[in-house]
Amino acid sequence: MESRYSIKDLEQLSGIKAHTLRAWEQRHKLIIPKRTSTNIRFYGDDDLRTVLNTSVLLDAGYKIGQIAKFTSSELSAKALEESPYTGAYTYELNELKMATLNFDLPRFESVMSHCISEFGVHKTFQEIIGDYIQELGKLWLAGNVSISQEHFMSSLIRQKLFSAIDSLPSVAVPKSGSYALFLPANELHELGLLYLTYVLKERGEHVYYLGQSLPKEYLEDLLNHKRITHLISAFTTNPDVEQLDDYLVELDDMVEGNGVKVLLTGYQFSQFEPKSAYRNIEIHESLKDLSAAI
Repeated sequence: MESRYSIKDLEQLSGIKAHTLRAWEQRHKLIIPKRTSTNIRFYGDDDLRTVLNTSVLLDAGYKIGQIAKFTSSELSAKALEESPYTGAYTYELNELKMATLNFDLPRFESVMSHCISEFGVHKTFQEIIGDYIQELGKLWLAGNVSISQEHFMSSLIRQKLFSAIDSLPSVAVPKSGSYALFLPANELHELGLLYLTYVLKERGEHVYYLGQSLPKEYLEDLLNHKRITHLISAFTTNPDVEQLDDYLVELDDMVEGNGVKVLLTGYQFSQFEPKSAYRNIEIHESLKDLSAAI
């Protein structure tokens, strides 16, 4: 069964304003809405894909008048042809979006094969999958993908990341440090941490992946047994914002004197205003910012 999207859905999924989409609809017939039995306008998967591919070509310098003349297959082919040169992998990210929205396993596998073939394993995971993890989180938080859609794609990416991590050799001497990655109690959104685990292990570091929902008290056992230089975590839904400052003060005190730097990111920090100055904790705006800092 085909998905149904409102004009607002198309705006949020593509980043193109609704008034621009309406203008394209009226002037160029780029997308054509359907109507429900109660006369409510909606758009289908073909419309969404047209809008996403159009965004790729606009970034590549095409004019909307040119784009509107392409057939659907020509539009897809042109978007695929142009996307490697934009530096943003827009086409690949859009294809992953479509695979998510349609529970489309063959499309996901096709995109992954294309990315690895065209760009190699390093860029596929470090840039394309890394960017899509962040994009998927935004879509889920904004309500543009359902819980089942998010779980479907998260599961597929998780499998690929675990496989990629397992394929990397462990090193006897780390390049610069030992990193422990964990999620706080009741936090289950681990894709970002798995991505960072891949980045660090590929770089030649010692990585201890502690996984989901770990009360911070249990970190002391690791810190007492191993020389850890960095603790890394991502707070998407937990701890509650009201409890966040207390949590960070206690975590700051826990690592004091151990020479441990704590690097954090996640949605929970988007509206967080610290009451305290932390001695050993850095908060980063996004997964990409944190990745650049390590």
